[in-house]
Amino acid sequence: MEVVMDSSLRRLVNRRLEWLEMTKDQVSDWNAGTSRRRDRLSALPNTVLSRILSKMPMDSVVRTSILSKRWSNLWKHTQGVDFHSLPFSDNQADYSPITRCLDLLLSPQIIKFTTVGHVSERSNPDVQRWVNFALSKNVRQLTIGLMSVSLARRFFQLPDSLFSNRSKILEHLVLSFVDFKPPRPGQPIAASVFSSLKLLVLTHCKLADATVDLFLRKCVPLEELVINMCEGLKNVNISGPNLRLISFRCLEDSDDGEFRSLRVDAPLVGNLVYSGDLTKFYLNNCPVLQILLLQGREEPMNEAYTVHVRELIDQIRHVNTMILNFAVVEFVAKEYYTRGIPFQTFQNLTHVFWYGPLKSPNAVYNLVAFLGDCPSLIEIAVDFREESGAVFCQCISEGHVADEYEEGESSQRNPYEVGNLEKLEIAEVRCFSGFDGEMLLVRLLLEKAVNLRKLWLFWRLGDLSVMHDNVLQDITKSGYPQQLSDTIQEEANSIIATILNFRKASPRVRIKFGQEWRIESWRRHFGD
Repeated sequence: MEVVMDSSLRRLVNRRLEWLEMTKDQVSDWNAGTSRRRDRLSALPNTVLSRILSKMPMDSVVRTSILSKRWSNLWKHTQGVDFHSLPFSDNQADYSPITRCLDLLLSPQIIKFTTVGHVSERSNPDVQRWVNFALSKNVRQLTIGLMSVSLARRFFQLPDSLFSNRSKILEHLVLSFVDFKPPRPGQPIAASVFSSLKLLVLTHCKLADATVDLFLRKCVPLEELVINMCEGLKNVNISGPNLRLISFRCLEDSDDGEFRSLRVDAPLVGNLVYSGDLTKFYLNNCPVLQILLLQGREEPMNEAYTVHVRELIDQIRHVNTMILNFAVVEFVAKEYYTRGIPFQTFQNLTHVFWYGPLKSPNAVYNLVAFLGDCPSLIEIAVDFREESGAVFCQCISEGHVADEYEEGESSQRNPYEVGNLEKLEIAEVRCFSGFDGEMLLVRLLLEKAVNLRKLWLFWRLGDLSVMHDNVLQDITKSGYPQQLSDTIQEEANSIIATILNFRKASPRVRIKFGQEWRIESWRRHFGD
């Protein structure tokens, strides 16, 4: 039975914890006020309470042991271990409390084991002890999420038991900053070790091409594979006769300069993410691919580059959702728009997410032309979070409202006439500051989208973790002097008025200005 810890149960647990900090008089008052009410939490059976505790971080779980005699040992039967804040220190961190806590657990099975936190150059987290414990409890989901705060990478050793475990239960394996390699030569991996693994995430790990190939052969049920900034990879092949992979993500690591190629031949993959040099990415036999994140780097557009990218685009012409940056659009502009030729490859594309800056009027025209050449497009999002210019409030305080914007021959409008966006209904512009390029993009969207229903513009105002709904209501709360706040508000009003006066091709378009966007519209396609 899956138990979801809803807000009411969480409040009951928190009330118990708050009770610990009360004085005697406060306890008497609290008891008097609640004596007539049933203690729903205590009425639950131990099995249900243990499942509730399994949803909580371990520091809170252990604290429940002093609530009452009944609770003193209840935490030891939790089926979820979550150390989400590892001890951190510039000196040697003490991980012994974690080990002592694990020694006291009595549950025969741990469904989910998680350790997440930063480590320094002197930290020595007991990764082998943690992994051995989790495997001894027949863990289903194992996460070792280390984050290094030092420039020099450290890779922690994994126990040999990970490669000899025969439980056939492990389904999710997430590792970071570990040396992920098979056991010593001559010690083969048991055929049943990863026979149930469905998700494998390796980020900032030490990894070899042969290890990737080995896992693809051993992990027949594997459905999702993530390789993120791993060291030691050179020529990676994602292929195999029994491959069931439906989601693959790879962020190339260029730190060691050894990465040469990634080849994907996965007939069932429907979700694919690649970020890196496009000339190193080869795609073949992915007929059901629907969702693609493809972010290239700035490379010289020579003949070899052109031929390779043309072949790559031919392999992805059937996708319906794309996240992309300048690399693909610049290629399309050079090969098609500068010659006055429309680009009619992505006939099925319905959702486009652009990530990065638009540094010239020509870049804006190219993007809108690209969107116009996608006849099925219904939703777009443009995210300027890589924009190098100052955020809105800062640019006002520094006395300028324009980003560096290239002019000259390269910024002249391309000869291909930008067409209408016939089916576009929703457009979002995130991290908006009102720079010239952003205003040109907004104007073209309003002029070309004949069926646009919503245009949302979200201001970029400093700390992205602190957002509100109404920029004009909250802008004066940002700590600026009153006179400067008035200037900021006046400039915001001016930008808003300008946009509202733009010609609109769609009579039903609604324009919204705000500070808070919900990333779920992005994540619903690509996951976390």
